[in-house]
Order: sequence, then structure tokens, then C-alpha cells
Amino acid sequence: MDALAEPVGAVDAVAWRFALEGAKARLAGLAVRRAGANRFGVTDHEVRTALSTESGGSGDGEPFAWTARTARRSIGVGAVRLLSTGSARSPLEAVRSRLDESSRWVREGSSSATQLDRWVDGLSAAGRAAVGAEAVTWATRLWCALDWSSFSSPPEIGRDHWWDSPHSALLALRGRADVRTDGAHLVVLSGPRRGSVRAELALVTLVESLRLRGDGGPGRVVGWWPDSGHLVRVEPGPATLTLAAEAVELALGGAGASLRSAA
Repeated sequence: MDALAEPVGAVDAVAWRFALEGAKARLAGLAVRRAGANRFGVTDHEVRTALSTESGGSGDGEPFAWTARTARRSIGVGAVRLLSTGSARSPLEAVRSRLDESSRWVREGSSSATQLDRWVDGLSAAGRAAVGAEAVTWATRLWCALDWSSFSSPPEIGRDHWWDSPHSALLALRGRADVRTDGAHLVVLSGPRRGSVRAELALVTLVESLRLRGDGGPGRVVGWWPDSGHLVRVEPGPATLTLAAEAVELALGGAGASLRSAA
């Protein structure tokens, strides 16, 4: 809670605008160079994979597939939303309600049904139980980690924000966050601590900055590993915007991207 509630330090307005314009120019160049290519959305996953490859790792070239682990966050944030509105009394009840919602949407042919909902609806009882167990653990950790009554206004839960390039319909960036307040964005992390994490979190800052209208900054980004309680804070500043823009360029295979500060 302290990491989310602490005031964000002042940022030099001139340096911020200069860095933001530089990031926009770099993204515009990337969009033009990708003319005629397939649409590509840059997310924290692409940044992590690109940095892993650059540092000598193998990256993650496996195509995405729904599993109990890949579905836990999507189901879990839906459960936390139900808990925050009082529609469920426990993470277990909330996850069960969210899974039932998937089946109901598919059965009724609702426009709300997604690929995930159709996958959940097609699972066996054992598969559904495995998904539920992972989601309950994920939701319980997030729900119990925060003092929800202390927020001055209800936070936004699990809404990923996208920025679409005005220069090309082929390029979009996603900023993933699990809890958003007026001054901070909380990202629940998993896996080992990694050198790419600051670049992954900086992408949230870049997306929020590109989406902003008028003055003001996007707030700090807090990465949290619930398994260990470890936190990483990324403050909004010119260097953060530059780091994120370089990470996007690297993820798109651009030459000249240097991410030494991501380590």
C-alpha cells in the first residue's frame, strides 16, 4: 500500500516533454518501417522475450496457448472485481462465479464471450478445477495484499490499456496493470526476478503517457512478486520513457536499440 500511496516526485516538465516527443518520433519511425507487415502488438511479453534473446537467453518462442497458469490472471482479476463490489464473499466463491460466467456467456452466445471463455467452457471437470485452483491462489494473494478500504476512490482492477499508433494501424502497445489508482499502477509479476523487468514496467509508463491528454504524468509503476513480496518501483521520468521506447524498438527487431539501463 505504501508503494501505491506515496506521492510521486516532481519531474522536470521540459525534460519530460522532450523525452515524450523523442519517444513519439521513434515510434513513428517504427510504424513507417513496418508498413505492409502484419499487425503487431508490443506487450510486456514481447519486451521480456526480446531482452532475454539479447542477453543470450533463448527467449520464449512458443506460441501462446491457454493453460491453467496462463488463464489464472484473467480469471483472477475478474474474481477480484467481484470481491471489490461485494458480489462475492471469498476468492473461492468469486472464482467459481467467474468460471460460471464464462460458461453462461458461451451458452447464451453473448458478445462478451472471449476465446478464454470458450476455452474454459470446453474444459473437463478436472481441467476446470485446475484452472480454478490457480486463479484462487492468484486472486487471494492480490485481494489480501491491499487495504481496499483505504483507497479514496475505487481503483481500476485488471484493465489493460492499449495505445494505437496514429501513423500505422499495424502497431499497438499494451500497458498491463492489475490495479490502477490515480497515482500508481500495480503489476503482479511471476517467475524469477529478471533484468528485463524495468523495461517491462516502463512500457506501462509509456502507454499511459501516450494516452494522456493535457498536463500531468502517468504515475509510478510498481511491480510485485507475491511469492517473495519483492517490489520494483519505476518512477515516471524522461529516462523511463526512453527505456520503454528502446524496448519497443528491440521487440520489433529495430537496430540500434540499447537497453543497458534495463539491467
